[in-house]
Amino acid sequence: MGWNTTVVILNDALHKIAEDPDFGKNVSDATLSLQGPPGKNSTHISSGYGSAAEVVEKHHADSTVVLAVGGNSATVLHQTLGWRHNDPQFQLQLLREMADKMGYTLRKKPQKRTK
Repeated sequence: MGWNTTVVILNDALHKIAEDPDFGKNVSDATLSLQGPPGKNSTHISSGYGSAAEVVEKHHADSTVVLAVGGNSATVLHQTLGWRHNDPQFQLQLLREMADKMGYTLRKKPQKRTK
């Protein structure tokens, strides 16, 4: 129930964020302004430091979003229904869906034979 939002905070800006009394409101405003499916847009937040953070995406809590984070930003790689991302079977489902989306299929490695 509810919604989740992914925010990337640039650690180099933490000192400015700590001094910014409007940062929380700016995060809220940026989150509320996001439109469209996850990963199709994002909103940068300044805090006396240019871009101090980025609201990357928001999604319903009944779904899971897989992200890649690096280079001061994040990219949505995949979204699916379901929220049990700590369950190994659901993790495998995510992996299979991502592979299929990119035109691949997964197969399990053969077990090594023991003598």
